[in-house]
Amino acid sequence: MKSAKKLFDAYCFLFSVYRIKFNESYAEMNKGTNEWKTVLGGVLFFLGVSGLILIWQKMFMYGPIPHTFSDEWLSMQTKRMLDMRINPVEGISSQWDYEKNEWKK
Repeated sequence: MKSAKKLFDAYCFLFSVYRIKFNESYAEMNKGTNEWKTVLGGVLFFLGVSGLILIWQKMFMYGPIPHTFSDEWLSMQTKRMLDMRINPVEGISSQWDYEKNEWKK
């Protein structure tokens, strides 16, 4: 019984010396932290703020869409480009059949 008590005391002494020297065990040293939650929260917060800024800009800073984006304007522009025969080798005019007045198949 005395030898078990001496062995236990020696173990406690060695453990306390180990703690004085190394401060943490290997398992405690490799234990994960919860810092990733803070980082992810910060990233999502700033993404949300950026989204709100973009929505505000779209609503209050930009004007209406120009008339040049309408389908009517685009068809007139395409017709004008075909009439002028713009880029007849590889461009839009190469895809148009001028005799049949329709797109090539």
